[in-house]
Amino acid sequence: MPETSSSLAFVRDALAPTYRIERLLGSGGAATVYLALDTKHERPVAIKLLRGELTGTDGATRFVREIHVAARLTHPNIVPLLDSGSIGSTPFYVMPFVEGESLRGRLDRDRRIPLHEAVALTGEVADALDYAHAAGIIHRDIKPENILLLSGHAMVADFGIARAVTRAVNDTNVTSQGFVLGTPAYMSPEQAVGTDEIDRRSDVYALGTVVFEMLCGCGPFSSPSARALIARRFTETAPRVSSYWPEVPAHVDDAVAAALAFEPDDRPATAGALARMLSGTATPVPTSATATARTQSGLRRAPTISDAGMPSVAVLPFTNLSGDPQNDYLSDGITEEVMTTLSRLRTIRVAARSSSFAFKGRNVDVRSIAEQLGVTSVLDGSVRLSGQRVRVSAQLVDAHTGFQMWSDRIDRSFDDAFAIQDDIARAISDALSVTLLQASTTATRDHVAGAVYELYLRGRFALNKRTETDLHAAARFFEEATGEDPEFALAFAGLADALLMLGVYGAEPAASVMPRARAAAERALAIHPALGEAYATLGSVRALFDWDWAGAEDAFQRAKALSPRYPTAWQWSALNLLLPTGRLDEARAAIDRARALDPLSMVVATSVGAVYHLSGDLGGAVRALRRAMEIDSGFVMTHYFLGGALRDAGDLVGAEASLRTAIDKSGGTPEMLAALAQTHARSGRRDEARTLLRALTSTAATRHVSPCLAAQVHAALDEPDLAIEALARAADARDPEIVFIGVRPAYAPLRSDPRFVALRERIGV
Repeated sequence: MPETSSSLAFVRDALAPTYRIERLLGSGGAATVYLALDTKHERPVAIKLLRGELTGTDGATRFVREIHVAARLTHPNIVPLLDSGSIGSTPFYVMPFVEGESLRGRLDRDRRIPLHEAVALTGEVADALDYAHAAGIIHRDIKPENILLLSGHAMVADFGIARAVTRAVNDTNVTSQGFVLGTPAYMSPEQAVGTDEIDRRSDVYALGTVVFEMLCGCGPFSSPSARALIARRFTETAPRVSSYWPEVPAHVDDAVAAALAFEPDDRPATAGALARMLSGTATPVPTSATATARTQSGLRRAPTISDAGMPSVAVLPFTNLSGDPQNDYLSDGITEEVMTTLSRLRTIRVAARSSSFAFKGRNVDVRSIAEQLGVTSVLDGSVRLSGQRVRVSAQLVDAHTGFQMWSDRIDRSFDDAFAIQDDIARAISDALSVTLLQASTTATRDHVAGAVYELYLRGRFALNKRTETDLHAAARFFEEATGEDPEFALAFAGLADALLMLGVYGAEPAASVMPRARAAAERALAIHPALGEAYATLGSVRALFDWDWAGAEDAFQRAKALSPRYPTAWQWSALNLLLPTGRLDEARAAIDRARALDPLSMVVATSVGAVYHLSGDLGGAVRALRRAMEIDSGFVMTHYFLGGALRDAGDLVGAEASLRTAIDKSGGTPEMLAALAQTHARSGRRDEARTLLRALTSTAATRHVSPCLAAQVHAALDEPDLAIEALARAADARDPEIVFIGVRPAYAPLRSDPRFVALRERIGV
């Protein structure tokens, strides 16, 4: 179809009234792209019409059928496919219009990307790829043109399109000569030889090529013709990044070299593994003997092909069949322990707890759950407690077929209940044909007494409720458990979490709980050194209380290396380490990683907004918090954080409405009252602000209230002396909130004051 005004008119007429074509965005070797308005939803969309090689109704039909698979992908770093169809024999597909530029546009302008930004973007693309690969979808055309940049974050476009085109072309027996099915500059060797049976490591190769270009300003291979460029992959070893940039860190140089290995077996097994290598949290891939082998002609052999995706499972909350709601602690606890056990398997991807528990008590189809969580199988079951006997019935269901893959009933005495999760993990690993490697959550223990295990489960149950009352209860349960069994690492880790949260939430003075949290985490690690969750807690204490930023960095690195799928490690590193120290791009990348790991968690979704807010992206913060409300509009803290973001964005009316909603739903915490007082001060309602400030002072007489809250209100009232005096008290008390002194917008009026600068230097931010 020629690119003329008449073809634009033709497309406009063909797609009306569903889509109103506004203008031509561009044309490339594979497609013509139009900006349009989706008239039903009143949203801008991009419509791509494929080139005319896909002639014939069968080819167009096959194309549409194929991309229906990719349309099921739901991930924050994937541009979703909204619709598809054909105009005559010409297929088209529809996706949201992403304002901004592509990575190609950025590279054309700047040529190179700074290392920290390149690593962050790679991590986001890797998250998207790992998610799609787990669903059995290989992208096949990763390149800068298909990586869109939205507010500095990567979104991958055109998932499943190359596969759909290939199938459609093959169906219509049309030559693909001249039709781009993958891009030669980024193709893996195995894709270049024309095989359709490629796996996720082909995408890893393409991503490695993109990383090379971001760091070096050019691709690893170049040639005036596509044929010669592809041939160079088989006759030459890819150059190292260090040959263009001698100062590149060694682990980055090694990571890119591994991704560009000729043999798939010599590359990182997943895109996420490549991202971890780039960030320095994983070791390089060992080189196999085949990597240096050449035939007598000097050509390497064609690579072999293997599996296309990692098995994945969502563990739904087990049903309590005891008839007593007081026993929910047992059903929830066993569910959580099964998740934890399975998540220690590096060969299975497990949906995070918060996302899985979002379906508790809801009658949702298994396939719908799998689509929302991006998994291939779903485990559910029930728990019945009768006297001192525990019966767990469980079944594993294939999310694609709906067929049962495994089911069993496990009966144990309560004294043996701790081993139930190991029994289930072994059965699941057998059903999914993966290897069980050190999956036990017993933390090197063979047995935990039933009474101790009950205390531990009650502690986890209370901890997950997150209220001040429940956090105090959790700490008591864990302390009892550790008192009864001083070698129970998981109970010490739980105690560390409860004490940390009591300090962070302002329920207790930091000095009374943070040292105890540190000691509990260190004790857990002394018993079980590979407990990544305890390292995340230790990192938070070192940052928020000790101001030991190097020690915090080390702890979070260990947490992510040992438990890379533990969303809290990414969330806490973003909030407690990266934000306070001004590493804003890294903070956004880390919180986005947490969101990808736990997409339905309200705590994580709300933290995304908080991180974006404190890193200066107010528009992104408001959008993130409103998206969070689409998951659960009743989550109080989302309203609180939205109020703060709207206030700092200048929407004082919206801010007050959100904050009053939070106060009405919760009764009003000191943080909420301080936020509303700041809003009143910004609106010129100084008397109302002072009334709330007096209420904070009165509350501080009976419970702990962070002095930082009064400082924020005084700053809004243009009372710098009182604000800095309050901040000094917070620093003396090592109040966790003080570490945000450098990034919280409330302190902007104070930043030029020498006393404020001295406080920042004292804290080390």
